[in-house]
Amino acid sequence: MQEALLAASLQWPTDGVPDNPHGWLCTVASRRHTELWRNETARRRREEPAAAAAGPPDPEPTPAVDDTLTLLLLCCHPSLTPVSQVALTLRAAGGLTTAEIARAFLVPEATIGQRISRAKQRIKHTGAEFQLPAQTELPDRVAAVLHVLYLIFNEGYTASSGSALHRVELSTEAIRLTRQLRDQRPITVRWRGCSPSCC
Repeated sequence: MQEALLAASLQWPTDGVPDNPHGWLCTVASRRHTELWRNETARRRREEPAAAAAGPPDPEPTPAVDDTLTLLLLCCHPSLTPVSQVALTLRAAGGLTTAEIARAFLVPEATIGQRISRAKQRIKHTGAEFQLPAQTELPDRVAAVLHVLYLIFNEGYTASSGSALHRVELSTEAIRLTRQLRDQRPITVRWRGCSPSCC
């Protein structure tokens, strides 16, 4: 129908409007539809033998091992409070500055700076080791990682500072890691009550 309307806009100003415009449009649209169908059928007849001769496509290369999720899980150490886990992970592995983290949590920058510093000291004083969590710890750590990924995505979607409104690389990385987490750890995640307002 769009093709018929285009033809009418080109032809009618010079040749005049036909006696039956509705019939003219229907006829032109029907002919154009038949022409497109014939072209598509001919294209398939030409391409199918070539595709059959080419064989199946090469398999996609196996992606390189990505340890980013493991790093995020390690940073969300159980000796820390949920808020400190998220703040420390955002700073140490998430690529956000202290000021950006403070804006994400809606608190002053000094507060987040102190929280991150205390988290580092707590890990140092308790002699905590960064190792893969046991299955019993996994749901809590995954919940913290999801919160980290959410805040990284938010910072990319609407940057809290700088000249650019969006930081596409952050949003893209957060989406990629969230999908990877879903594929690797298809478990039910209990979302803890850690939100910017709880700070």
